[in-house]
Amino acid sequence: MRVRTRHCFTGWAARRRAAATLATATLATATLATAILTTAILAVGVVAAVPVAAQSVTPEGDPGLGRLLAEIERLAPSSGGTVGVGAVHIETGRAVWFNEDERFPMASTYKVPIAVQLLSRVDRGEITLADMVELEPGDIHPGSGTISNLFDDPGVALSLRNLLELMLLISDNSATDLTLTAAGGPDAVNARMSELNVDGLSVNRPTSVLIGDYSGVETPADGRISMAEFRERAGEVSASEREAAREAFSTDLQDTSTPRAMAHLLAMTWAGKALGSKNTEVFKDVMLRVQTGTGRIKGVLPPGTPVGHKTGTIGGTTNDVGYIYLPDDAGHVITVVFVKDSERPVPAREATIAQISRAIYDYFLFNPGTLADPSADRANPRYGVWKLRSDAPAPALNVMTYEPHGDGGMKITVESTNARGGESKWSYDTMFDGEFRPVTGRDGVETAVEVVDRYTNRITSRRDGRVTQIIINVLSEDGNRIDNEYRSTDADGNERVSHAVYERIGG
Repeated sequence: MRVRTRHCFTGWAARRRAAATLATATLATATLATAILTTAILAVGVVAAVPVAAQSVTPEGDPGLGRLLAEIERLAPSSGGTVGVGAVHIETGRAVWFNEDERFPMASTYKVPIAVQLLSRVDRGEITLADMVELEPGDIHPGSGTISNLFDDPGVALSLRNLLELMLLISDNSATDLTLTAAGGPDAVNARMSELNVDGLSVNRPTSVLIGDYSGVETPADGRISMAEFRERAGEVSASEREAAREAFSTDLQDTSTPRAMAHLLAMTWAGKALGSKNTEVFKDVMLRVQTGTGRIKGVLPPGTPVGHKTGTIGGTTNDVGYIYLPDDAGHVITVVFVKDSERPVPAREATIAQISRAIYDYFLFNPGTLADPSADRANPRYGVWKLRSDAPAPALNVMTYEPHGDGGMKITVESTNARGGESKWSYDTMFDGEFRPVTGRDGVETAVEVVDRYTNRITSRRDGRVTQIIINVLSEDGNRIDNEYRSTDADGNERVSHAVYERIGG
């Protein structure tokens, strides 16, 4: 598997010009926007709107959250730089934000969106985690540990699962660049972020190019440069050139994110809206086993506190993002802490991240709020008869019927009449376990249904083993409307997205 993605920059100077263009476009967009709302997607299916502000809490006026925000403001200066924070209690939607819409270099936390896009391709059946990737000398990049130390002989191949884990667990940069290629490159990652409505986050370069830009080292556009050649070019960079590169890097909007955008991506992934159930668990499992950054989010939490996270460090930037698992059924907290433009030593920045994270942990542990009762509303609110909203003239008609099946399952029947009077009918059963089951009335078609949250199901269809369509099926809070988003993929891999609305007419 040696598919290579060409990137849009041809040299260091060109990348600087591209960054300036990106900055101008971003500022223009910000000027036009008078209010931007981002949602915190909750595991229980509630969506909380979060207002834009330099510092804010959700809900507004909560005195406890106000005190937490004041503590974050008190701790931030100890970093020696600019701090950005997003903390969202998943189960209740309460949140605290600090410099939440300012862009920060992601450094290695940009490996989170890369991982999400890679696993999205696995969900769609385009690749598998068992696919093997053969390593070549140009794949060994700066900032790599295991791969450069152990796999420098020709003929070595690693699976995509190996590369994913090396990328996240120990932040290996060679593994990252190979994973980015397998994910489809930066454009594919950004397209997936757009689909998920993650605004304010962009992935633009392989790590070798990113580090080259920071160091003033000219690198190939595709990032393929051997360690020896990188060291040779780095030796030719003068101190003044290196300093100029670092100053330019600090204002470069490539490979940056706002705290709000990163928190939104983590919320979507936790809730199963970014990935299918299996790969959501793969993502959470790997994040829980990350070995870097023990002095950051984890730094002063009680020993043994589970934290699924990803760190990032470059120059004056030190970051940590992820999930804190609270004890005693108090829930989970999405925690994003970014530090940039700091001249203090990394341990001092890490201490700031650790203290802010402990304040977040303590607040939500002692103030968990009212958690949703998972046993409530066991009767499926989709049961009933639904009609497609359509302007098509009679006799066109499309009706879905949801009815109980087995112990907690459901049978879905679709009856359709086209504009010429042609009729069709098909049905399938599900136990909401993600298992594929045959569709009656459609040869070779199987369907699997997974529960994303209280209001959302994910329906995956495949024909003859190939995934052809994914439907995100969202029930309205009043239980009288279903919004479907259809992501259909043809035999050539072309994807088409469409939408439909069904309204309850019975049951």
